[in-house]
Amino acid sequence: MLKIILDFDRWELAGGKDIVSMESIRVRKYNRTVSVLNGTGTLLIDLDDKYEYGFSFARSALGNNQFNANPMKIPSRPICQFLSTYYREYQHMFLKYTNLPSVPEEGLCPFPKGTYWAKDAYVDSSVVPQAVPEGFWRVRPELRLVETGEAVATGSFYFRITKEWY
Repeated sequence: MLKIILDFDRWELAGGKDIVSMESIRVRKYNRTVSVLNGTGTLLIDLDDKYEYGFSFARSALGNNQFNANPMKIPSRPICQFLSTYYREYQHMFLKYTNLPSVPEEGLCPFPKGTYWAKDAYVDSSVVPQAVPEGFWRVRPELRLVETGEAVATGSFYFRITKEWY
């Protein structure tokens, strides 16, 4: 049987400090096999359909930070649609580790400004498809203005995927 191990490396905020503040978000080793995300971030504005949000993925097969874009992505959608679809579908994975709002069936719009925390948050590796290759990965979330397509906030999550047979 194949076991997939997803291990956080770090988080970086690359732009958008006038929209979100995440200086205290850190990755730490929880035990010898799991890394977790801890800290507090502040969303400085309410996010509505003037903004769209999505994720792109890139992989460094050798782990040497030479990333190649991967066709796997979570396409950008206006915030209200993003919350009603992707966020709502996967919120069960992180609501127990954060104070992010729960999205009811009728949706949530706008996403409220405020201070949000993560405490020992991790991604359950069972949600990673077996076809995803091993390597060092970068996930880049982007918040864009719908009107112009300009990226107003972006960052990068870095993590390693390894596979073990047992």
